[in-house]
Amino acid sequence: MTLFPTLLILCGDFYSEPPAPPIGGYNVYMGHIHNHTAYSDGRDTPFKAYQYARDIAGMDFLGITDHDHQIDGAEWKNTARAALMFNQDYRFTAFRGFEWTSPYYGHVSILETEDYVSSRDEATDSFDELCAWIGDTDGIAFFNHPGRQKDYGNEFNHFAARPVDNFAGIELWNRNSGFDVYYYNDGFMVDDGNLGYYDEALRRGWRIGSSGSGDDHDASWGTAQPSRLAVLANFKTRREILSAFRARRFYSTLDKNLSLSFKIDGNEMGSIVEPGVHVLEISVDDGSDDDKFSAVDLIRDGAMINSWFPGRKQANMTAEITVLPGEYYYIRVMQSDGDEAISSPIWIE
Repeated sequence: MTLFPTLLILCGDFYSEPPAPPIGGYNVYMGHIHNHTAYSDGRDTPFKAYQYARDIAGMDFLGITDHDHQIDGAEWKNTARAALMFNQDYRFTAFRGFEWTSPYYGHVSILETEDYVSSRDEATDSFDELCAWIGDTDGIAFFNHPGRQKDYGNEFNHFAARPVDNFAGIELWNRNSGFDVYYYNDGFMVDDGNLGYYDEALRRGWRIGSSGSGDDHDASWGTAQPSRLAVLANFKTRREILSAFRARRFYSTLDKNLSLSFKIDGNEMGSIVEPGVHVLEISVDDGSDDDKFSAVDLIRDGAMINSWFPGRKQANMTAEITVLPGEYYYIRVMQSDGDEAISSPIWIE
């Protein structure tokens, strides 16, 4: 979904973006970043995946992240060729990546690296080794479906490893499993107030945002579910969307029509602000006529501290707030039909 009117001429074709007001001064672009093809255990090719996501699902971006131990060098290069072919500024953004797939330490999607590594190689078969490798790259990483490898006892090192800035997000929904599985849970730790994986990572210093992806294996990229990863960016280009990922300026939504902005003193989600008395600004908007926002919750350090009940399809809320060093805040919104969205945090330093 694109929320800024433009008319562009590219390669002789006309592309117009639907006229709608931006939210928080940004456009909203929606897609998935964690998906598979027949190069690993999915179906069809990256060429087909990008085309399907663009033309059938109507998404703004797609990432292909086939499993590390199932792809070879030729397939890695072919995915890059497909991404280059379909990536077109202002029309569609195509990302190449891979999924580090450890049966013991969990799964991680990594985008935009020149090479890939395998969890089956001795040099990169532990989470610490993966962190060391990605820290020497420009790649962007996302924790995938937390809890899947929980029974092995050390998934993602239970977030106890030194945080790595390349990690930008964590999935709060995956495939057709929503927030009820990946957000509303008791996480890895006991006696921490039933914090879920998202808040456990944030409490341990991981500066990550709220992500989610289709993890598609069935050649239905973007049509198997309405849920989306929504990015707040200036333009629909690879450079701008990557910049938004690095800035943690994105949110996870179960409704692909839902727009969300969360600011403290004009600083959008993903920002770092200083302690003190600030103005909180929240804007929510739904593109359909029948969905209304039933509740908007302000979360601080994993606990809800305030709520608003708009009862409308569009709402703006402001409040004065005193923030302290070491805190983080994010927004959770709920709609009358049961859909939800969760923002990335704003950190206080």
